[in-house]
Amino acid sequence: MSLVQYFNYDSIIELSSSSFKDAISEMLSVGNFEGNIDEIASELEAKEHETSSYIGNGVVIPHSRVDFSSPYEIYIGWSKKGIRYNFTNSIEYTHIVVLLLVSKNEHNFLRIIAGLVSFFQKLSVIKHLQKAETFEDFKTALVDLLKNVNKKIKTVQSEPNELFLKNAVEIARQSQCTSILLFGNIDLNNIDTEEIFNGLELINVIHGDSDSSSIIYDSHVEFHISVIPTNWIRGFRGVILLGIAKKIISPDAKICCVGCNSTSKVLDTLFIVDVKKEFCQIISSNAKFLQKDIKPEVLEWVLSIATEIAIEGREGKAVGCLFVIGDINKISLFVKPLVFNPFYGYPEVERNIFNSFMDETIKEFSLIDGAFIIRGDGIVESAGTLIYTPNHNVVVPGGFGTRHTAAASISSVAECIAIAVSESTRAVTLFKNGQMLQIMQK
Repeated sequence: MSLVQYFNYDSIIELSSSSFKDAISEMLSVGNFEGNIDEIASELEAKEHETSSYIGNGVVIPHSRVDFSSPYEIYIGWSKKGIRYNFTNSIEYTHIVVLLLVSKNEHNFLRIIAGLVSFFQKLSVIKHLQKAETFEDFKTALVDLLKNVNKKIKTVQSEPNELFLKNAVEIARQSQCTSILLFGNIDLNNIDTEEIFNGLELINVIHGDSDSSSIIYDSHVEFHISVIPTNWIRGFRGVILLGIAKKIISPDAKICCVGCNSTSKVLDTLFIVDVKKEFCQIISSNAKFLQKDIKPEVLEWVLSIATEIAIEGREGKAVGCLFVIGDINKISLFVKPLVFNPFYGYPEVERNIFNSFMDETIKEFSLIDGAFIIRGDGIVESAGTLIYTPNHNVVVPGGFGTRHTAAASISSVAECIAIAVSESTRAVTLFKNGQMLQIMQK
């Protein structure tokens, strides 16, 4: 759809008003509108209170039906200092007001609104318009963009990350990848993700608290997760695994992992992961990765605390420990106390792993021999627990000790997940159905 035919370039004006209603009145009075200006401005202000037409990046697109002969009229107002817009949860300052007036006899107007929103949400458009220092600059840029709306807008020089991502997308497409996993807390505000990825799923991994929510945008998914060591390459498997558990990543996906390990936030690393092949040990083709009684958030917390213990140790010394997560009724058949249980007798609310003090509590008790037994909903049942599975037939590779053998055996007989931290190598390994997958290397 071409927007050019709906614009009267004389209706692009510089605004001097500081309020939304006054800006609407100013735009209508400068244009050719012959109706009741104050009535339309009041009506649009009332509509903003009910449903905001703010689309972000300082752009608001109000619209109204009016009684006139032409099907549409579009007015565009620009304000350098900004117009106070207090119809959202937080007060915004809009710089561009796009007013659409629709004849009461016109019924097919939603495509015009959709076209306006699509045009003014493009980062390539906004970046050009935001460079305007004067109204003449703004008007010239807008007219040029409208005339070339279907053409690619080229910048003089691409940012290094944008250039890297463009090449990564090309590699991903040729490798038949379904997604790009972006590490390094990269700021995407100045990157036109819609244009670059264009149908290829982008998952931006953001280091955050374990209770952070992932956000789904039109152009990408923001995956908040706490299981990321300083060197993300050492822990990318944990991120993918939790992405599968949270249904952000498909078990059949082929992923192009992109990231940086420097403080400069410049992308420098790329590799391809075939999820089905990489995780075949613990994810079968006919079964879900997580049992229904284990919450993904619990697995994330345990992986996060295990990673911290592996990297930091305790009191300056390397520490090994074991976590078992699952149905306590099944696990209890194969465990017995090794020492007095430090969690015995406390209310469940105080034994919940999501309590703020539990991180340090778990780290302190990690010095005790034996395993932590954790229910799938996050309640810690015991510490210092002996794993006892005399009839197991699991054999772990050479170089692994009794902790990893215990983890493999309990995961094979109790339908649970076990996570072991090696005291000698400081690697974090996950076990399911007797199979093992190294999640993090020191």
